[in-house]
Amino acid sequence: MARKRVLIAMMALWLLVQMGAPSGAKAEEPRLGADIAAGAISALATAFAFPARVAACAATVALGGVTYGLTMGTSELLRRELVEGTNYTCGGRLYITPEEVKQFAKEPETRR
Repeated sequence: MARKRVLIAMMALWLLVQMGAPSGAKAEEPRLGADIAAGAISALATAFAFPARVAACAATVALGGVTYGLTMGTSELLRRELVEGTNYTCGGRLYITPEEVKQFAKEPETRR
């Protein structure tokens, strides 16, 4: 019975020492695992977003072309809106970079 109490006391003391010891890990240091994870998530996000972006671009061009055709090209306002909408929908990159993923993954900073 005394041996059991000594063992429990030693385990409790060991646990206290482990919990009280300062950790060597720092949040500011870049980690290789975080870079690899950001790259993998970037590839997955691109695989899912690319077809949606291409479909949105194609739909914008098709609907804009039909609408422009219905007015027989006489509406300057519609032409301007079509060009701006096409530039917004079809312009830019069609992929997601690891830096964008890291930006979303950052924890919000707490103010002191």
